[in-house]
Amino acid sequence: MVDPLLAQRVLPDVSLVHGEGVVWDAGRARLLFVDIPEGRILDADVTTGEVRSVSVPGTVGAVHPCDEPGALVIADSDGIALVRGGQVERLSGFLADRPDVRMNDANVDPAGRYIAGSMAFGATPGAAHLWRLDPDGGLHTLLDDLTISNGIDWSADGTRCFFVDSPTERVDVFDYDLTTGTLSGRRTFADTSAIPGIPDGLTLDADGGVWVAFFGGSRIQRFAPDGSQDVTVELPVSKVTSCCFGGPDLTELYISTSTEGLSSEERAAQPDAGGVFRAVTGHRGRRGALFAVPKGSGS
Repeated sequence: MVDPLLAQRVLPDVSLVHGEGVVWDAGRARLLFVDIPEGRILDADVTTGEVRSVSVPGTVGAVHPCDEPGALVIADSDGIALVRGGQVERLSGFLADRPDVRMNDANVDPAGRYIAGSMAFGATPGAAHLWRLDPDGGLHTLLDDLTISNGIDWSADGTRCFFVDSPTERVDVFDYDLTTGTLSGRRTFADTSAIPGIPDGLTLDADGGVWVAFFGGSRIQRFAPDGSQDVTVELPVSKVTSCCFGGPDLTELYISTSTEGLSSEERAAQPDAGGVFRAVTGHRGRRGALFAVPKGSGS
């Protein structure tokens, strides 16, 4: 392993309760992320520091750009929705009658489907699922009996899907059928039980490396394509939640963090907790896929 890299805080005016889901919107050169319990969607210019914010009812676990300019897809407290001009349009409300469960991390597969997972507010074992929303509006359950459905991303050719159910302390990999959007052949890619914290969000780089945020571990850890530990990025805060590559050439690693569960003493010792960070790692990311807005969704 190489010596750890240090991440630096950016967007000094941004302080989040439970920041999550950093995503680079390459079409607009802006960074998207959420503050889950506050129901806030944030949209930032990392060069100027200008930040826009939209609030939605309930919680919001993830946000991603769409193939329709100006539209965003979110995983929120009721399921999956579009946000246009600050207005929420429900695509699927499968959690509307489950006040004990909320949506968590999500991503867009290479075919434009939205793959989104959930968790119980009390992290009840087995209460979470992973769903797939297709461009035709059809909703399908991909995995059940999960606890905290978290980071998800695909290999460059779309044939492998990497996934975290946080309490397992593993990064798993599936075979992925890009034609049907189905998972099979689940196996362990990396055992993370010896790393401080639990695995949270993740992203893949252009070389097939898997970068994983460790909640409670003050770090992002890269795993080489063979699953071995490689680059470590250290942060001055403990609750590290997600990461993505961004910037004009996709060489900047952006990282979200949280204040969730910190005591007043820990909060005082971590004044940058809840901030957004950046590190230059020597690796390059990949441009993310856009969610294919279902036909018939009105504006």
